[in-house]
Amino acid sequence: MISPYYTISIMPKYSFLLAVFVLILSLTIFFNRGFSYYDEGFILHAAERIVSGEIPYRDFDFIYTPGTIFLVALGFKLFGESILVGRVLTMSVAILTALLIYFVTNRITKNKLLSFFSLLVYLSWGPMHINFPWPTLFALSTGLLSTFFLSTTLMGSLDSKKSSLGMTNAFLAGMMAFVTFLFKQNLGMAVLLSSLLSLIIVRKAKMKSLIVLALGVFMAFAVFLTYLLLTKSTKSFIDNFYFYTVKTVLLDQAFATDFPKGLKSLIYLFPGLVSLASLIFVYRNKKNYIHLPLFTLFFYLFGIRPTTDFVHLVLPMASIGIPLSLILLKAKQKIFVYGLFLSIIVSGFYTGLWKNYYRWDSSLIKQTYFIEDPRTRILVDQKFNRVIPEVLTFISGKSKKSDNIFVFYNAAMFYFLSERKNPTRYINFSPDLSLGGSREKGVINNLKEKNVKIVLTHESPDRWGNPLITKFILKNYQKKKEIFEFAIWEKK
Repeated sequence: MISPYYTISIMPKYSFLLAVFVLILSLTIFFNRGFSYYDEGFILHAAERIVSGEIPYRDFDFIYTPGTIFLVALGFKLFGESILVGRVLTMSVAILTALLIYFVTNRITKNKLLSFFSLLVYLSWGPMHINFPWPTLFALSTGLLSTFFLSTTLMGSLDSKKSSLGMTNAFLAGMMAFVTFLFKQNLGMAVLLSSLLSLIIVRKAKMKSLIVLALGVFMAFAVFLTYLLLTKSTKSFIDNFYFYTVKTVLLDQAFATDFPKGLKSLIYLFPGLVSLASLIFVYRNKKNYIHLPLFTLFFYLFGIRPTTDFVHLVLPMASIGIPLSLILLKAKQKIFVYGLFLSIIVSGFYTGLWKNYYRWDSSLIKQTYFIEDPRTRILVDQKFNRVIPEVLTFISGKSKKSDNIFVFYNAAMFYFLSERKNPTRYINFSPDLSLGGSREKGVINNLKEKNVKIVLTHESPDRWGNPLITKFILKNYQKKKEIFEFAIWEKK
């Protein structure tokens, strides 16, 4: 019988090969499964509008900063427009991120097995749960890259031979912090603040490194500002940023949820507690590694509120392999260390494969029906194996590709799949987000001016939100077909 200690001793030799194998295997198992007509839909629809020549903010509203939709639009330009292209793009980013976590952890711990387990923590909790282009997933990737560059700066501050390289990487760390902001505004701020605090705490890091970091941020900001000015979208970007980020999320708390209580709260606090414990440990023992737990702690704090749900928990969980490795590196009971890692990894794979996909839909295991449509080409569950063909058949039979249809609410994927135009500047609607009277009247005018004959709705009218739009649809359109919670309406 092979001893578990022998297994642990030989695994590090092959950990990198194992990492690559697991990553490639995961691509074939779960990255083409699941149908997120809401969140994935409005990302793909926004990217589609960019490909068709529209400019974000100037021509259509977008509640996040634009990095994700620019990246997806580039993928569409190179490989064509389909859900599968977005999934492969996401998987490519996930593979690079997983390998980055492996190298970062190996660099600080010199332990290949811990590095492999950290990679598996990311894989089981990150792309296993969010397998489509999503701002938070990409922001974690660029945030980690910024942190990776910063590590050279902090090490260089302690070694004069590395100081020049450290300054270069401080500049790159600043640039990547702003790129993270371009993917997700709150997480960009988390990366920037954790980087600045890291340089301040490591007192041997010269003031010059702070200036160079700020210069990197400024240079990336200048490029983005130039883009906004050249596309005449500066004012609309500021308007969108204020309305969606400041007013809707921060002031009105439109998407806020209560923090879980009881035993469940411990699960939601776990990533933050691990990062905090690692921060204390590193501060006392290896201060020049302080940027790593600071990054994961700030990423957690800025990401878990105001909406605290499972979807917002998975990515903080995905990044805790790094701070956990720092804490457990010197632990005497190695079996306990690996057992803790394995329990996190197994729970990640279990919830990813057997629990509801992206919280609301059937588990990935139940996504077994292949949709042949060239814009889809993914596996879905039994429900959407019926919904997608029936909706697309009805729309294609009643309209042309040059026609406008109206999707209300929160199912923008059907603009993308049907290749029909959106008559409004709004990518998605939500019952939690009230546009206000003037914006609702603008939508109604769009429907009238563009003679929209088909409306696809999601859920029953009492859940639609935006009362003026709801009243207009019920008065002017007649329900023709109903498939589960979706209904297709034609103009009376």
